[in-house]
Amino acid sequence: MTRENEHKAYVRPVPITWWLHNRRYFLFMIRESTSVFIALFVLVHLYQLFLVSRGAEVHDMFQESLRTVPFVVGYAIVLLFALYHSITWLGLVSRIQIIRIGRLTVPPFLVGLGAYISWIVASAVVACLFLTLAVR
Repeated sequence: MTRENEHKAYVRPVPITWWLHNRRYFLFMIRESTSVFIALFVLVHLYQLFLVSRGAEVHDMFQESLRTVPFVVGYAIVLLFALYHSITWLGLVSRIQIIRIGRLTVPPFLVGLGAYISWIVASAVVACLFLTLAVR
């Protein structure tokens, strides 16, 4: 027997479903998995930008396919996942972000409130830009 085999560390086996046994772990894993759907949403829009370079006819055909039921349902699911991800992430900001102004520390409640307000304002600006451009 070699010296390496004499002192093996015990490695506790972890089942693949470890995150299903605790509510917090489950919600964390759900939040992290929502990123996959948001990435797919981004890829669809990058593909759409690519199709714009191929001409109006190709882009219009793709736009028609986006109006089908599967895509609309997919967009609704992605919206729900994006909202869940954003709300839970911004809820963590007040716990992880410490803001100091001189010797004063901003209370965590105000940090979280600022994050949510910034998100709402940014969303409103994007919505206004979208609606303004859509009307033209």
